[in-house]
Amino acid sequence: MSDSMRDSLSDPISDFRSLKYRNRFSNVAKLRRFVWEVVWLLAFRPTPRWALHGWRRLLLRAFGARIGAGCRIAPSCRIWAPWNLVMGEYSALGDNVDCYSMDRITIGSKVAVSQRSFLCAGSHDVRSLSRPLVTGPIVIEDHVWIAAESMVHPNVVIHEGTVVGARSMVLKDLPAWSVCVGNPCRKIRDRELRNGHV
Repeated sequence: MSDSMRDSLSDPISDFRSLKYRNRFSNVAKLRRFVWEVVWLLAFRPTPRWALHGWRRLLLRAFGARIGAGCRIAPSCRIWAPWNLVMGEYSALGDNVDCYSMDRITIGSKVAVSQRSFLCAGSHDVRSLSRPLVTGPIVIEDHVWIAAESMVHPNVVIHEGTVVGARSMVLKDLPAWSVCVGNPCRKIRDRELRNGHV
């Protein structure tokens, strides 16, 4: 940054009190999140990984999540706001998946989100020094596999049947029935199913 630019911005940049982050969530929303965190800690997280899938689905549904039949959600999976989570049937959220559902996260049927992946539906506006919260939905369509330690950004659609390679950074929509990898994540080839394998 040039000296002239710094001089013109010196007052606003130095006035940290005016740049203090303002939490836009209501007290009711904060209380709802607090209650969910307590329930997660005491009744969700301590359950064994290999059992009580129905119990964890029940807890999430009690907090407004729409979870289809047969879904498996690991007890170590963090879900920021269950009321913003929609899952189809027979989908899975693996160990230590972070489902940062500040906005709607929609997951189709027969989807696998592998361990330590991060579905991030919230961020901050870098065009402002106060960094206000911005959110955007994530849509993951049927038959998608998101491999371990990948990150999906807000306002992204991963179309049907796509595989996202491990540790990929998904910044934009991905095409259907593709294998996509990298940072940024991009298509490297079509996903072709073997005959007789559905």
